[in-house]
Amino acid sequence: MSISTRGAVWTLGVAVILLIAVSGANAASFDCKKAADRIEHLICGDVDANAYDGQIGAAYQGALDRSSHPEEVRARQRAWLKQRDACADASCLTAAYKKQISLLSSLSDEPPTCEDGTTPAINACGAEYSRRADLELARYVAASRKRLLDDTADNPESQAAKTALPEFDAAQKAWETYRKAECGAAYDWWSDGTIRGAMFNACYLSATKARTEAIWETWLTYMDDTPALLPEPSAK
Repeated sequence: MSISTRGAVWTLGVAVILLIAVSGANAASFDCKKAADRIEHLICGDVDANAYDGQIGAAYQGALDRSSHPEEVRARQRAWLKQRDACADASCLTAAYKKQISLLSSLSDEPPTCEDGTTPAINACGAEYSRRADLELARYVAASRKRLLDDTADNPESQAAKTALPEFDAAQKAWETYRKAECGAAYDWWSDGTIRGAMFNACYLSATKARTEAIWETWLTYMDDTPALLPEPSAK
């Protein structure tokens, strides 16, 4: 697959993730006005439990994206939900969420494409890791955009609120242009060797992970001890 074709596939995937993620990146994963059972009322009645419930979906989706065995991730999550639902108070809920978010963030399977050291396998392996990183970045971009949209709606007279989202979008577009140029230059520089694909993917992965971390720190965390809107991006 050529770089341009692969980029088109990733762009389509990112667009889909953005549409999905933009609706659920803040507070609990459900509408607290419609809380229906004991656990949902416990979650909605505690600030931290509410925040961590909002994080768990991103952590879970990230684990699915990084796993070569998603059915195992789903089974673990179902088992954890049963444990969570046995909690009697908010402190138990918060502890359960924090432990599970940490576990989900650490889950990562090496893609099957990384099984041998041939050039095609190395290229396929790097491309898969880059694809996973793109999916994670898309979730964090979507969550940041939602926060800025909500802030604009809450502060319609604020000039800063009005300009923040357009400026964020412009910065993201500029960064994507930079990544394309930087990694394309690396690919061209190694044009006489067999590792040009590996060099491109290494550049792409490094840049994408760094961008995701920067977005999380700038747009999805708070200055005090309020839990972040999404968990810290996975280092995997």
